[in-house]
Amino acid sequence: MSSCCMCAGRCEPANKFFSKIAKHYARRFRRSGLGKEQRLLLEGIRRDSVQGKRVLDIGCGVGALHLSLLKEGAAHATGVDAAEGMVKKAQLLSEEFGVAEKTNYINGDFVEYAEQLHDAEITMLDKVVCCYEDVETLVKKSTEKTAAVYALTHPKESLFVKTLFKSHIALAALFRWKFHPFWHDWQKMREMIVGEGFTCVYDNSTMSWRVLVYKRV
Repeated sequence: MSSCCMCAGRCEPANKFFSKIAKHYARRFRRSGLGKEQRLLLEGIRRDSVQGKRVLDIGCGVGALHLSLLKEGAAHATGVDAAEGMVKKAQLLSEEFGVAEKTNYINGDFVEYAEQLHDAEITMLDKVVCCYEDVETLVKKSTEKTAAVYALTHPKESLFVKTLFKSHIALAALFRWKFHPFWHDWQKMREMIVGEGFTCVYDNSTMSWRVLVYKRV
């Protein structure tokens, strides 16, 4: 297990916000396991065997997804997250799971670090695209690193969810919060993924999240 830090500038607000709640996320994972949308994401990924596969987990949080895949036979996982607190909890959990030697962690902005990372057979972005302003660059650089399976969740395109996100964004602007989510053109984002050489093989959803798994053509 190794780790490094490249978290400065534009990822610092996310670092501060998510580091504060990292302990809660780790406690919830230990107590209840994966969330519903995470279980669906793995359901789509498991359409093919994960045995011996390399995993790139962007916005990895406390590591719930890639730790689950390592326990199921994945060969190695790289977790990248802007929040130092999340990365520390992921490292701790990797030791508890007995897979620390199969992990590598980066505390920083994936886009800034992408060129130095190895390609992976499986790339995951769980609730990440709505936390990143330049989603086009994020998608381009992450698909370039993906040899086979590209899995993500994004906010569901319902009036209820869109209103919640837009309200949060408006409040952030009003009160000058340093961190806030982003509402992108999700249809355009999905078309971009397809344009990068992928086809959708799994499409599911929860009340708030759309769960998509793509496979390189």
